[in-house]
Amino acid sequence: MQGLSIANNLLANQVQYNLNNNQEALKNTVAQLSSGLRINSAADDPSGLAIATNLQTQVDAFQQASQNVQDANNAAQVADGALSTETDILQRIRSLTVEASSSINSPSDNQNLQDEISQLVLEVNRISQNTNFNGQPLLDGSHAGFQPYVDASFNITSNAVLASAGVGLPDNPGNLIASISATAGFDTTAATGAQDGTIELQVINVNSTTVAVDVQFYSSSTGTATDLGTVNANTSVTVDGVTVTVGNVTAADAGTTSYIKVSQAVAASSSAAGPLTIQSGADEGDTVQIGIQATNAQTLRISNINVANTSAGVLAAEDATGQIDNALNTLLQQRAQLGAVIVRLNEDANNDNVASVNLQASESAIRDLNVGQATTEFTKLQVLVQVGTSVLAQSNANAQSVLGLFR
Repeated sequence: MQGLSIANNLLANQVQYNLNNNQEALKNTVAQLSSGLRINSAADDPSGLAIATNLQTQVDAFQQASQNVQDANNAAQVADGALSTETDILQRIRSLTVEASSSINSPSDNQNLQDEISQLVLEVNRISQNTNFNGQPLLDGSHAGFQPYVDASFNITSNAVLASAGVGLPDNPGNLIASISATAGFDTTAATGAQDGTIELQVINVNSTTVAVDVQFYSSSTGTATDLGTVNANTSVTVDGVTVTVGNVTAADAGTTSYIKVSQAVAASSSAAGPLTIQSGADEGDTVQIGIQATNAQTLRISNINVANTSAGVLAAEDATGQIDNALNTLLQQRAQLGAVIVRLNEDANNDNVASVNLQASESAIRDLNVGQATTEFTKLQVLVQVGTSVLAQSNANAQSVLGLFR
């Protein structure tokens, strides 16, 4: 049986121990309620803190990636707007080349048309050189990245129907151009293969009873027209890497004309700076690349068009129309690629936002405080501390009962 002790106040010690524990628990609960977090330090939940921190890191990364995508989207919109303006300019130039293709114009008329074309070409160069986003050039080829090799090609833009029937192209027999094919080496490089230009085939009278087909080639790069002589009916001729077989021409076909547009090969290239790289995800290497090729007059191959070339006549204007068609096709392909990139970026941003929301929910489940449960705990601990304080006072007074033994 334990007697009265004055050397050690055992009752007070026990109350003090419990009171300290309750006060520490109350302190922790107050910290949680004031911060709204279940985990305020590593001691609260070591593994939970590590998991929640990793999740929050991913959330922050996805949110920043979404912002990166939006910036890239804005840059793509700026580039597309500039390309839209260039497209409008090329359409205007094409109208002028079509106007110049009529021999009813005087040389001064065509020179006036050329003056406007020259200014519009300069504007294409200005737009290509100066379009940028946040200081990053967009249309000068600095961020073209890798551009693949493009084969040389030919296209029959006009094929006259002959008066007499004969062997011709499968889809339309009896034409001036009976058949056409590329020669060996046609699809090599711009230096050794075909060059930009227009082949003109025109039926002419050799004498009162005989006709032949006069062949001319207009070079887009040099601006010169070369008369390659005449060929007879059902005969082949090779011009600019293209072999053309003429149809069964007769005297009734005199004056008919056909045109073939030839486009040179474009060598593969890669810009030194590489394409624009957008960090579109939360992890290393989660990127989207945007390559935008140069859209200046030289790249579009319209810098040498000259509808006022009197030595070539309307053939220069006809070739210019073909060159503008090629340039428009290049621009429209670039705009289609940019549009596809914008669609992709929009999907990427949506994915980033969904991932951010879901990860934030997971992080919240681990770190955030259950306020209702914490409030209940807070009330309980307040009562315990208050009761403990009162009991401690009573325990300290209990030791004074020993003095009654000395009366």
